[in-house]
Amino acid sequence: MIKNVVFDMGNVILRWDPQYIAEKLSNNEKEKEIIINELFASKQWALLDEGKISLEETVASFSSKHRELLKYALYHWHDYFEPFIEIIPLLKRLNNNNYQIYLLSNCNKQFDEYCQRVEAFKYFDGFYISAKHLLVKPDIKIYQDFLNEFHLKAEESVFIDDVKANIDGAKQAGIAGYCYDGDVCKLEKYLIDEMKLDF
Repeated sequence: MIKNVVFDMGNVILRWDPQYIAEKLSNNEKEKEIIINELFASKQWALLDEGKISLEETVASFSSKHRELLKYALYHWHDYFEPFIEIIPLLKRLNNNNYQIYLLSNCNKQFDEYCQRVEAFKYFDGFYISAKHLLVKPDIKIYQDFLNEFHLKAEESVFIDDVKANIDGAKQAGIAGYCYDGDVCKLEKYLIDEMKLDF
C-alpha cells in the first residue's frame, strides 16, 4: 500500500527553464547566452547541486570579464523559478487524505531562500535537497538515503520525476516511479489506477 508520494521539483512543482530564466535576468542576447552557458550549463552548477562547492567559490570561478553578470544571475535566478499552479489541487487532495508528501530534488542550498514563498510546499511533509546530502539522482544511494532520512519503506512510496533516468534510479531502490510529462490528469489517473491511491 502506497503511503508516501515523492515529487521532484524542477518541471514538476516549479518550472525549470534556463532559457526563460535567462530572458528574465537580461534583455541582452549575448548576456543571455553567457548566463545559460557559463552558469546553468557549467560544471560549477552541477557541483552546487552536489553540495561540493559554495556560492562564494562559484563566484570566484567565474571569468573576470563576466563575473558581475554571472554573480547577479547566481543570486537572482530563483526569483523566476515559477510554480505550476495546476499541481496544487492534487497536492491538496493527497494531503487531505493523509498521504505523506515529500520532495526529492537535485538542487543547491539556495532552496532555503525561496521555499517559503512556494505555495505548493505547504502541503509537503519533508524536503530532501541533494546539496545538503552530497548525493544526486540518479545514484541509487540518494534514494536509499532519502528513505532512511524520513524512515520510509520503499514499497510504500512512489516517486514522480520528469527525467526517466531518475525514475530508473528510484526503481533500482525498490521505489515505484512515474515519468511526469506535465499532464496532471494522467498523473492522477496513474496514482489511482496503478498505485491504488484513494483520494
